[in-house]
Amino acid sequence: MDVDVLIIGGGIAGLWTVDQLRRHGYRAFLVENRSLGHGQTITSQGIIHGGLKYSLRGVLTASANEIREMPLIWRECLSGQRDPDLSNATIRSHCCYLWQTDSIASQAGMWGASLQLRVKPEMIPVSHRPDLLKQSPGTVYRLDEQVVSPGSVLRCLRERNREALLLCNKENGIEFSCSQSGTVNSVTIRCRGDELYLTPRCVVMTAGIGNQQLNERAGRKQPMQRRPLQMVLVRGGLEMFQGHCVDGAKTRMTITSEVISEGETVWQLGGQIAELGVSMETEELIQHAAQELKSILPGLNVQDLKFATYRVDRAEKKNSLGLRPDAPQVLLRKNVLTCWPTKLAFAPRAAGMIEEMIADRLNLAPSVIPGGDGYQLESWPTPDVAQSPWETATNWYQVSGDQVVPVRATPEKHAA
Repeated sequence: MDVDVLIIGGGIAGLWTVDQLRRHGYRAFLVENRSLGHGQTITSQGIIHGGLKYSLRGVLTASANEIREMPLIWRECLSGQRDPDLSNATIRSHCCYLWQTDSIASQAGMWGASLQLRVKPEMIPVSHRPDLLKQSPGTVYRLDEQVVSPGSVLRCLRERNREALLLCNKENGIEFSCSQSGTVNSVTIRCRGDELYLTPRCVVMTAGIGNQQLNERAGRKQPMQRRPLQMVLVRGGLEMFQGHCVDGAKTRMTITSEVISEGETVWQLGGQIAELGVSMETEELIQHAAQELKSILPGLNVQDLKFATYRVDRAEKKNSLGLRPDAPQVLLRKNVLTCWPTKLAFAPRAAGMIEEMIADRLNLAPSVIPGGDGYQLESWPTPDVAQSPWETATNWYQVSGDQVVPVRATPEKHAA
């Protein structure tokens, strides 16, 4: 079957891209060998960053400049004012908080840089602070950065593009046929004993860590680097809360939360704690997380809370110094594009870059009238949305003094 674009990898970048290309008349399909969002997307904290966390050194960094337009695009999509319509997605909060435990180095410079951003911090008086920050000794700010439930966004995009989403086997589910020059001539997809033969004009790889292996299968080497994290989960009778604790130019901890059952909320802990946690054993990191929570949120009782951890690698285009890229990376070789979006918030930017390269660099025009019938694969299996990390965590612990004690906690579906 002839197709304009075949996207491999069903994370947020791939799903946003297939949605955009289809709306603009391209006959585009996406293939995924596990579940939609598996890996980086479903484990992300869901913050639609506007750039402030990248301005903590007092200058408008390249990262802050690149990402500052994203909150408005997402806000319009989440409210149904523009496509893709994500109005059925769950918004955990329309804002998050930024607070400090000590004086922030170069504070004046940071806020000076923030004046160039679209999302600016607003100082919150003590009387208006959330209960968790009432005892915070430093200044508290509110940022109008929305926080979404990644799983709900994935479900919206799945429903919008169901007929264009193809499941393949985890092992040997995709086979490339390439010319000597490196052009991909055809792709064979296998799923549950069936085969589908596609001849794409363009192949887009948005498989995160899987990009490296996919490129090797297609006869090329694509340099990639990994940025490992070990995140912490905390569940119990917690408040819904989203925010960043900063000290100096560092994000000491980022907390996001979601209700998972009546009377129970789960927090995801990221930021510096997740970076430092890479070198720690599970129990050591949980003990450290409990101490950090008591330090940055005075009065929080961690005794009855349950903790777990999970590891995830961020995949990025390799650079000589190993630094985090400032923007999505899209590389073109022959008719294959490889994309690393770097952040959930960058999905619209990544999709725009991919479409621009398809149109301008590959000179591929849409072959289907937008909204027309270009999809006849209703019988082919469609991938499901990945489970959230707290749904798959099996080892939970409680902290009692200087002891970390295993407990049983059955993973539960988050509240609808």
